[in-house]
Amino acid sequence: MMAMRKSISSSIKLYCDEEFLPRMAAYANEFLLWDENLQEIPNDNHLADDKQPLILVTQDELILNANNGKHFIWIHPDHQPLRKKRRGQGLHVSDFLTPIGRLGHGDACVIMKCGGDIWWTGDRLLDQVIEKAIPAFEAQFPGCKALFAFDNSRNHCKFVTDALRVSEMNLEPGGKSARLMRDTYVLDINHRAGGYIQSLQLPNGTPKGLRKVLLEPGLWPDNRRFLAQWSIKSTTGKSAKPNPRCPDGGSCCTRALLGAQPGFRTQKNQNEETIIKAAHEVIYYPAFHCEINFIEYFWGAAKHYTHERCEYDFESLKPMVPEALAIK
Repeated sequence: MMAMRKSISSSIKLYCDEEFLPRMAAYANEFLLWDENLQEIPNDNHLADDKQPLILVTQDELILNANNGKHFIWIHPDHQPLRKKRRGQGLHVSDFLTPIGRLGHGDACVIMKCGGDIWWTGDRLLDQVIEKAIPAFEAQFPGCKALFAFDNSRNHCKFVTDALRVSEMNLEPGGKSARLMRDTYVLDINHRAGGYIQSLQLPNGTPKGLRKVLLEPGLWPDNRRFLAQWSIKSTTGKSAKPNPRCPDGGSCCTRALLGAQPGFRTQKNQNEETIIKAAHEVIYYPAFHCEINFIEYFWGAAKHYTHERCEYDFESLKPMVPEALAIK
């Protein structure tokens, strides 16, 4: 368990040092800024470089429950507060925040009943981005570019069904877990165009395996044993498990080698593809560092509002949540 924590910590630090912090530093002169009175601060860099001003738009989710009331109350020492034991039915909130308030003055927000079989998913977030967030931003900040910032959760990093992912390919063609993927681009200095498009399907429509995809451009190594994925010992030592560092590149196994190729290495998730196609930017906060996201202060105020007014009833919660989000 300790080794796993060290591995996670090192990967987060690597992401901070090599991607998150350098990108934020590069964006520093492009951001549109406001003072404490919400007056825009002039930035000569926008005029000199003829660049679109950049605005940080951060996203996050919150669940507010019907029975989540005050944590501390004044009461006689001989009495006990009568509270419902369960948290009760909840409302899931997904919202976007800019440096000067809610995106679109709340028009980009989604509030839905959650629980049972109804939960927030990556597809719901994508719909919110397409139908609400991007239109709201372009209406509120014409001529500007958004930097959408998301937490590093699975919902936010979901891939489209035909995305190039070595983790969902088998060594040989077909198989139960294999699925059809889009074509990829292969670099080849001997090709007149410097490379060519490679199909990942056989003529009969079967997904190609790792071996064939690597053999076609001549990447399969000769005279050596080559595994589908390099394994490492599990924490219990009883069995092996896939090495999580394989997809990051290298030549230890087929998945690492193919994952290092341009098409697979630069594959974007569905949020990134959608937002970049709309001429905006995307960045992800380092995992387990929610304190970086300034929307947490907004959530704290909303929670305080609902806790103070809790009536331990879902019907009273429904109109209360929009009120809590509208406070300034």
